[in-house]
Amino acid sequence: MVGAIGFSFSCTRSEDEVVVFAAASLTEVLNEVKKRYELEYSATVQYNFGGSQGLAIELSKGSPGDVFISAGTPPMKFLTEQSDVEISSTSIIAQNSLIVVTKSEDVELISYSSLLDLDLIAIADPNLAPAGFYAKQSLTHTGLWTGIQEKLVFAADVRAALNYVKSGNVDAAIVYMTDGLSEPQLKIRKIIPLTSYTNISYPIAVIQNKKS
Repeated sequence: MVGAIGFSFSCTRSEDEVVVFAAASLTEVLNEVKKRYELEYSATVQYNFGGSQGLAIELSKGSPGDVFISAGTPPMKFLTEQSDVEISSTSIIAQNSLIVVTKSEDVELISYSSLLDLDLIAIADPNLAPAGFYAKQSLTHTGLWTGIQEKLVFAADVRAALNYVKSGNVDAAIVYMTDGLSEPQLKIRKIIPLTSYTNISYPIAVIQNKKS
């Protein structure tokens, strides 16, 4: 994945600086890409991390960017079909899955439906970040959405949802596996059925220029 991302960076129109709009869940791996790319190409990489749908909206309104990496395909589709941004070199660079994280093992979660017994659960805002969209899709598919809505705390993106757990402001959060692995002090609960949400992929695209 690191090599594929670096190749996309090298395909941009800028030789001195690459501006990348990227899903917050890729923060760790992209910081590693930044180190390698800057050493090899003597160029600067600047990141704008956030919820993918929010980033796509920013780009569609004219925010300058060279590369877009989305968590999920809907934001990329939005950018392609509903904005005046022209993109190229689109490819899938990674896959992910949903998990539940808690701060302590004392939080008893025997099954996915055990979330209903908790007080507060964080998810990314479904309108801003694909992680929230997939979480809502999963909760709806399993029949938990109606009963859990009043317990939900919406975060700006998946990393913010993770931080709510770290700070103790919520009992649990639904996040990507990559986010859970990035915080070893948190407890990963693999209780979300893989069949309850659509495949989570990460498309990357080079932004060429504005459509005339």
